[in-house]
Amino acid sequence: MAATWVGRSLIAILLAAIIVVPVGLRPVEVELPSGTRKLVVLTPHNEQIRYEFGRGFRLWHEKLFGETVDVDWRKVGGTGDILRLLEAQYRTLAQSGREDEGAGYDIVWGGGDYFFDKQLKRGFTIDDGKGDTRNVSMTQPTSLGEDFVKAAFPNPMIADRPLRDPQGHWWGIALSTFGIVYNRDSLQSLKLPEPTTWSDLCDPRYDSWVALADPLHSVSIRTTYEAIVQRSGWDEGWRTLQLVCANARYFAAESSQVAVDVSTGEVAAGMCIDFFARSQATSVGGTRLGFVAPAQLTIVNPDPAAVLRGAPHRDLAERFIQYLLTEPAQGIWCFRKGSPTGPDRYELRRPPIRRDMYEKHLGDMVDKVNLFDIASPLPPNAPSYFDVLPVILHAMAIDVHDELQSAWRTVYQEPSPSRQADLRKLLHALPFTPVDLEQARSRWKTDPEAKTQDRLVWTAFFRDNYRKIASRDFFTHDISEVSGKKD
Repeated sequence: MAATWVGRSLIAILLAAIIVVPVGLRPVEVELPSGTRKLVVLTPHNEQIRYEFGRGFRLWHEKLFGETVDVDWRKVGGTGDILRLLEAQYRTLAQSGREDEGAGYDIVWGGGDYFFDKQLKRGFTIDDGKGDTRNVSMTQPTSLGEDFVKAAFPNPMIADRPLRDPQGHWWGIALSTFGIVYNRDSLQSLKLPEPTTWSDLCDPRYDSWVALADPLHSVSIRTTYEAIVQRSGWDEGWRTLQLVCANARYFAAESSQVAVDVSTGEVAAGMCIDFFARSQATSVGGTRLGFVAPAQLTIVNPDPAAVLRGAPHRDLAERFIQYLLTEPAQGIWCFRKGSPTGPDRYELRRPPIRRDMYEKHLGDMVDKVNLFDIASPLPPNAPSYFDVLPVILHAMAIDVHDELQSAWRTVYQEPSPSRQADLRKLLHALPFTPVDLEQARSRWKTDPEAKTQDRLVWTAFFRDNYRKIASRDFFTHDISEVSGKKD
C-alpha cells in the first residue's frame, strides 16, 4: 500500500514538473515604456540578427517618429515550417472570407526569393463555395516611395534574378550565396584536402563526416540542392546529391545547425549559406573554419522581407522594411562591430543588397566580396526542381538513409573495377525522367494524394536497389531488369 502511495506521489510530482518547468523557463518579460507599440515578425533568422536589427529599428523609429517600438520576434523553425504555419492559418481564414483580417503577424523576414515569390506571394487556391476557385496571396504590396526605391535598387536585378517584387509584395534585404563550410583540423585528421566544389564531398573518406539540412524544412538548403542539379546537369547533379547524402551523418531541421557542428568537429564539412559559415567562424575565432562557394556551380539570390496580408500594424511593418533598406541598416550586415554604423555586438558578415554599399564602403567591410561581380545567370532553359526536390531527396536518401549508406559502402569498397561500375550504375538509377517530373508536378497541383503515392513508389524503387547492392544480389540479375528507366 505504501509503495503504491509513493508511486502515485512520484507521478504527481513529475506531472507538476511538466507543467511548472516550461512556465519557469519562459523568458522574463521586460517592462516597456508606456505607449510602446509592437511589431510581430516571423523569421528563421538567428538571435544575433534579431538583436542587431531589433535594436537598430527601435532607435531609428524613435528618432524619426518619436515612438518606442518593440519587435516581437516569432521563430518557429525554418522557412518550410513558417510556410506551413501561415498557409494553415490563412486557409482557415479564407474559408470564411476573412483572410484580410490577417493571422496576427506583421512581417515575414528571411528565406530565399522562391519562398517569397512562388509560395507566399502566389499563395494558394480555395473553393469559393460557388463552384469556382479563387487565389489567396499571403502577402500584400508595399510602397516605399519611388525615389527611395531607385536609390536602393538602381538596377532591380542580379544576374538573372530579381532583387525585389515589381508589385512590392517582397523586398530583398541582403544577398546570399551557398557553399561548403569545412573544419580544417578535421580535414587534416581525415587526410582530405580543402574542398573547392560540390563533388569533393562525394569522396568516400567523407563517409559520415558531412552535415546536411532537410529540404523539407529549410528553403535555403533546397536552393543549394537545386543549383547543383541546374548547373551540373541532370545526370551529374543527381549523382552528386545522392553521394553527398550517402556521406551525410544527419539531415538537420535548420541549416544554421550545419555550421555549428562543423565548427565543433562533430562533422568535417557541410552545405550552408555563406553568412552562417562566416558568423560561426567569427564566434569560434582563429582559422579553423573555412568556406568556399563553388565557382560557377552556385547562385546568388536575395533574402527578402514582406508585409503579411492583414498585418495588424501595417504602418510599422512598412517602416520596418524601409529601415532595413537604409544605408545604416545595410551597414549592420557587413561592417565591423563598434564602427559608427556597424553592429553593436555581433559581426554578421553578410553581403548587403544595395549596390552603392559596395561602391562607397567595400574597403570598410569585414568580407571584401562583391557578389554583384561574381553572380552569373543559370544555363539557358534550366528547369526548376524546387518544388519536387524535398520529395525526391526524401525518397532517394533521407527516408532510406541506412540503406543508402550500406549500398554506398558496398560500392566504394568493391575491389573489381568492372563490378564497381555495374554497382554504380544501379546505385545511380532513377525512377523518373525530366518529363516524368513535369507530369508529377502537374498531378500534384490537382491531386495532393498523388504526391504521397509518387513518393512511396520512388522510395520503394531506391530502397530495393540499395538493398540489392548491399546484399550483392545484383550480380544474379541482368542490369536491364533492375536499373530503372532507360533514356
